Amino acid sequence: MKNMKRRAMLSLGVVAVLLAATAACLVYRDARPTALPAVSEQVTAIETDPLTEFRTERQQLRERQRAELQDIIHDAATDADTLSLAKRQLMSLMDREDKELTLEGLLTARGFEDALVTVDVGAVNVLVRGAALTQRETAVILDLALRQTGVTSGNVKIIPIN
Repeated sequence: MKNMKRRAMLSLGVVAVLLAATAACLVYRDARPTALPAVSEQVTAIETDPLTEFRTERQQLRERQRAELQDIIHDAATDADTLSLAKRQLMSLMDREDKELTLEGLLTARGFEDALVTVDVGAVNVLVRGAALTQRETAVILDLALRQTGVTSGNVKIIPIN
């Protein structure tokens, strides 16, 4: 029984760490100066767009987490406390996904070419395609993030991605 609870908590921790690490990699990878790539490298760069990669990785992680939580929920040997925790975590996951998709859609509707949002407990990361953001653009993103997620402004990170 305790192993099931540990597994559920470990799953959440692993997903949170992987999402944070992936976001950090995107930021630091784009900050490095690089020479212009050859034509064949340009094709590869298009195929491995950082936002597309992150979106794919995020979806794969969420699917694995959802599957693990579903396994715990549907396991007849799961005790009541672990079952309750797994259900809450699944609902939290679904709520975060809904907020992310809504905020991404709103940002696209407001004219941002491409945006990717991660919502965690008390923190929001907004990755927006573009070399730099104006003060006005930053204010629009911040306002939307605050209204959609309910976090405080100090817990919203807005990251431009080339």
